[in-house]
Amino acid sequence: MSKLNFKLIQHDGKARAGLLELNDKEVLTPTFMPVATKGALKSTPHEMLDKTSVLLANTYHLFLRPGANVVNELGGLHKFMNWDKIILTDSGGFQGWSLPTKKTTDGIIFKNIYDGSSFLMTPEISIKTQNLLGSDIAMIFDYVVDIDASHDIQTDAIKTTDSWARIAKETHNNNNQAMFGIIQGGLIKNLREQSALSMVKLDFDGYALGGLALGETRVERKNIVNFTTEYLPTNKPRYVMGLGDTLGLIDLIEEGIDMFDCVWPARLARHGKLITGNSYINIKNQKYTEDSRPIYESCPCFTCQNYSRGFLRHLLRNEQTSAWLYLTIHNLIQTEIMLDEARKSILESDFENFKKRYINE
Repeated sequence: MSKLNFKLIQHDGKARAGLLELNDKEVLTPTFMPVATKGALKSTPHEMLDKTSVLLANTYHLFLRPGANVVNELGGLHKFMNWDKIILTDSGGFQGWSLPTKKTTDGIIFKNIYDGSSFLMTPEISIKTQNLLGSDIAMIFDYVVDIDASHDIQTDAIKTTDSWARIAKETHNNNNQAMFGIIQGGLIKNLREQSALSMVKLDFDGYALGGLALGETRVERKNIVNFTTEYLPTNKPRYVMGLGDTLGLIDLIEEGIDMFDCVWPARLARHGKLITGNSYINIKNQKYTEDSRPIYESCPCFTCQNYSRGFLRHLLRNEQTSAWLYLTIHNLIQTEIMLDEARKSILESDFENFKKRYINE
């Protein structure tokens, strides 16, 4: 058994403030996990993310390059990345949906994005890979389908995920690594209920809702999360995978979700769209050419403390790699500040007023 301990400190309605403890590390929840796909954030040294408690790395990519054995020989993922806080590794299940693949009884046949060869990823291989990588939290290998897939396809997804979850439990052998189950079922409530109950029965360290942020509306997502969390234990962390926009995060914090991950804040930054509290600016706009102000006056991030909008617009147009670094730092820090404020509001039983400050609808 892993040493994960989750304490629910306060709630305000369904919104929760908690403390996750694992391997002598602590995470205040709700929390956001920037995505360090191949062990690093694109263009951004993770040492600059002083407010970040958890990074997410990708099993599919690390399995292919440099390989789990190489990472293990180099001291494990923490030493390899030089990151002493918590690392969560996803399982490769999402890539089974996002990349050209073929599902089999045993797993998913992928095409190697680097050399074009085919290989089979199974629930055993995924977990053994994560055991070798040495992340703090491993995810089971799940089967993800389109959000609007038919009832029959969604049923197959939850049955497959349940079968693979059982194999993951039997395979996992790293006592320093927690493991989370994943709930599938699309927007079909009885399937989400069935999947949630099967995952809880297997007694994982935490539970993720997968197969969301794939094109459903905010209302649809909020409703299905509201429904599904009723079947999850209150004393274990809850994670919605692949969500990172401000409104989406606030929606689901309100529904009792503790953990999130997404490439969205970083990808948004690389396209010049920058978070300013509860709004955004597009630094590409010509009106910022001679603007001497920081991105956001109240932001404490390195970028806002040192550079003007005019300079950052110049970089994005002429030195994109440098611009990506500065802009990504800003968006990630802004995301984490919002989560800090959400947590504070829950502790003070003031989440509704926090929500009104951020969501102008």
